[in-house]
Amino acid sequence: MRFKTPLKTLAILILFFAYLSLSSFTTGQTLPGEALFKKNCQRCHGADGTRGLFGAKNLQVSLLTDEAIAIQIKNGKGFMPAFKKKLSAEEINLVVSFVKSLRRK
Repeated sequence: MRFKTPLKTLAILILFFAYLSLSSFTTGQTLPGEALFKKNCQRCHGADGTRGLFGAKNLQVSLLTDEAIAIQIKNGKGFMPAFKKKLSAEEINLVVSFVKSLRRK
């Protein structure tokens, strides 16, 4: 099958790539802790951990240990509120795991 104009080819390629990019968002798979991060942390840290609103640290380059991350989530720091009364220990651990998944490899 041969296309008569390059415009049709371009349109098909655009639709194909749009489908590929959207299909990854519709799988419904999220990492453990991702929903908690989105609800409580994304506003300042950004979806990818690099936003830095109100002095929020870049989570992609963080070298904190699991314990240090958990302590900051529990107690807060600077403008970051404490979450020890809002999140359970299990939920905090899920957020810790998600924060670590944002790190650049």
